[in-house]
Amino acid sequence: MLSFSKKRLAIFKRIFNVVLACFILLQVLFKAFDTLPNHWLFFMTSDAMEYFVFAVIVYLLYFTILKRKQLWYIVSFSLWAIVLITALTMLKSYRISNTILLDKSFDYFTEFIGKTFLLYAIVYFVNRLEFFFRYNTLELELKQTKEQLLRNQLHPHFLFNAFNSLYSMSLKQHPKTSDTILKLSSMMRYLTDESITRTVKLSQELQFITQYVAIEKIRFGTQANIRLHIEGNPIGKQIEPLLLLVLVENAFKHGFYTNDTDAFVHIAVKITDTVLHFTVKNSVQQKQHFNSTHRKGKGLENLKKRLQLSYPKAYTYEVSLKNNVYLTQLEINLA
Repeated sequence: MLSFSKKRLAIFKRIFNVVLACFILLQVLFKAFDTLPNHWLFFMTSDAMEYFVFAVIVYLLYFTILKRKQLWYIVSFSLWAIVLITALTMLKSYRISNTILLDKSFDYFTEFIGKTFLLYAIVYFVNRLEFFFRYNTLELELKQTKEQLLRNQLHPHFLFNAFNSLYSMSLKQHPKTSDTILKLSSMMRYLTDESITRTVKLSQELQFITQYVAIEKIRFGTQANIRLHIEGNPIGKQIEPLLLLVLVENAFKHGFYTNDTDAFVHIAVKITDTVLHFTVKNSVQQKQHFNSTHRKGKGLENLKKRLQLSYPKAYTYEVSLKNNVYLTQLEINLA
């Protein structure tokens, strides 16, 4: 749905009501000029007069009667409208058949009621446009709030893992501890400054992932089997911030062990046109198979919800476990 300001909506409603009223009045005047005074019955039962009566009933009902919110007032007006429409139907039946036929009168009556309700529906919709637009705006804001809440839940998890890495490095008196702290400060700036926006540059998101992987390489040593390969051009593409980090964190959490020489984490990023292919492979210890096949952590659950909110019908997300290798494949159309 398009977005309009309240002022524009008010102008549109005013123009609609004025144009509709003027059109009906002009039709009545033209018909009166052609038929009066000799053919008063034809004038009273003409289409122009019918629509004039419908408009009077509809506008009185919408702008006056219903706003009073008094049952007796509404019932009295409804009875008056029914009597008026019944009189018109009888006059029309008399003009066409030279007598009042009940079956014909009933057909005309139901037709008049239907046209009245149709006109009321049109007037109601146009004059309530700001409500529909406001509902659409609130729905969008609610969606964005949900996304932000899910995104904010990621921050404590990331900080917990980051400080764990720093703690482990400090115990070993790792020479690159200070460099890691510097990298983390840069990543924290990204978390606080960029992640609050609706989308960020894909290049920024990939730079964040690169820094995260660099910290893990420092933590586990240069000999650790940790790889990150990026193929394609991210320039000009946008993505929801911190969407990919969940899969990377999950791989290191479940798949990398310092006491396992076969442990590995391989991350591959491929960008083709508007499609982002993000693949993560990690080793799985046999004793953790029961956990790996059914990872139900908050991070992955939040990721699924965020994908459904931000990229409905524009993503595929698949996981598999084979030969002690956990494979996650995420594909997003960023168009």
